[in-house]
Amino acid sequence: MANDSDSKSRRSVVPRVFQWEMVRKALRAAEEGVYCWNLEDNEIFYTEQCVKMMGMAYDEWAPNIFTEPEKTVHPDDIAFFRQTIHRYLNKPTNAVNPLRVEFRLLNLRSRGWKWIRVNGMLEYGPDKKPTRLVGVWVDITRRKMADMHAMEDRDLFRTLINCLPDNIYYKNRESRFVIANEATARKMLVNTPSDLIGRKDSHFFSPEMSEIARREEEEIMRTGKPITNRIHHETWKGGKHTWSKVSKFPWYAADGSVKGVVGISSDVTKLIESQQKYQRIAKQLDERNRALEKEITLAREVQRALQPLHIPDRVWKQEDGQVRRASFHHVYMPSTGVAGDCFEVFPVGNSGIGMLICDVMGHGVRAALIASMLRGLMEQVANLADTPGLLLSSLNRQLYRIFDRANITMFASACYVYLDLAKRRMTLSGAGHPAPFVLQPSGEAFVPAIPRSPALGLLENAMFRESEIALENGTKLMLYTDGLTEAHNAEQEELGTTRIIDFLKERTPQSIREMIDISLAAMHQFTGSSAQDDDICLLGVEFRDEISTDA
Repeated sequence: MANDSDSKSRRSVVPRVFQWEMVRKALRAAEEGVYCWNLEDNEIFYTEQCVKMMGMAYDEWAPNIFTEPEKTVHPDDIAFFRQTIHRYLNKPTNAVNPLRVEFRLLNLRSRGWKWIRVNGMLEYGPDKKPTRLVGVWVDITRRKMADMHAMEDRDLFRTLINCLPDNIYYKNRESRFVIANEATARKMLVNTPSDLIGRKDSHFFSPEMSEIARREEEEIMRTGKPITNRIHHETWKGGKHTWSKVSKFPWYAADGSVKGVVGISSDVTKLIESQQKYQRIAKQLDERNRALEKEITLAREVQRALQPLHIPDRVWKQEDGQVRRASFHHVYMPSTGVAGDCFEVFPVGNSGIGMLICDVMGHGVRAALIASMLRGLMEQVANLADTPGLLLSSLNRQLYRIFDRANITMFASACYVYLDLAKRRMTLSGAGHPAPFVLQPSGEAFVPAIPRSPALGLLENAMFRESEIALENGTKLMLYTDGLTEAHNAEQEELGTTRIIDFLKERTPQSIREMIDISLAAMHQFTGSSAQDDDICLLGVEFRDEISTDA
């Protein structure tokens, strides 16, 4: 316990320091905190938001972060933090640049870490010595996490393009290489892709060939129209001749302007030279198709690996010893190649669970990429996880803007469910997606009514409404994609929801795993085949009340 003088010199919040209530409200709304450090006596004042970032209550004592960084600053950041503060305090008095330092801040209650940016400006006395440092704290955790994810995505992108056998490259508006994979470096006979950066085609090809490529790329950047699978007769410096199948697309910046051109090419010299020998050409094409199939198979296995093998139970314990448990089971069944179906299950707060299932339009790589992007966007809207309608609205706006910038027409249906174990209820919202199956402990099976809303990515300002269902002990819920209910028999009849509900009522599954297995059995019995025409994803949860076995 600090003595009275020490406590007074280090009080966390002093309301009289801040004279404008309107400013305080604005700062609170912006989730920014203000501090004032008196350099003469090391007394520091914090607004409520600063104290909150440290995981403390408004009236609790908080350490001076500048004089005692070891109490709140991450050990790996302390040296950098101290050096930055020291340099700033000793800067020339005529320097106008503000203090700006980013570091990890310890939450003294949860012992977790946040990324914080501290800005500040010095105030000087008549002797031109610094007297006070005044500034703001800003929580930049989300931005930092986004930056780290973006870095991971860039690393993954480079790994992927370097593993592909085709030549992949980016050129700027001057038709100079900006990015290239290793296959392109090998084709151009340079040691590494970095050796290509800044060079033009004229460094490698004849003037005639270079001029053709330059005019072609200027046309793409001017009109925005790509070229696909065009055969190029390439004449090199030194007289060598090759043939390539080339596709080029405009490369857009975030603001929609054209930054340059993306190129993908494969060497088809042998095919062109052997075009009179049909059998040989057919054999080579067959080999290439098998290689592509192998790549698609690999992509499908990678996609499967990204889905969880097992979803752990979510448990909420009450003070009276009662335990509320949510148990999960899922089935992920791509039809062919990679799938556009995806799902996410994640904890929300102390007693909540978020469940999302999506079905992207179409199949193949494009649909799979959109599905992966949706999973990434979920991290950006995690703060809306307890409000399904708002979460889907935010996802929709982001997806619409991405599709609009890319000038593509795509959409994804989705259903999001928020389970609150403490309040024994689940809240649902859908975006052009079929409602889930609900199986009550009484054996009643039904499909709840969810307000109709458009799919994600179609209308920028679409609204998504919610519905609620009370959780009873033994309630089971199964989310699914339409590959299940739209499965058809030999007469081209669809399975539908009614047949599945009847199946569930007849067989009364005792667990969520049985509910999913019975639903799949209903599909196979109806179609008379184990084959499937569409991707299928099933995600189920079962709610139970239990008595804690803890002593």
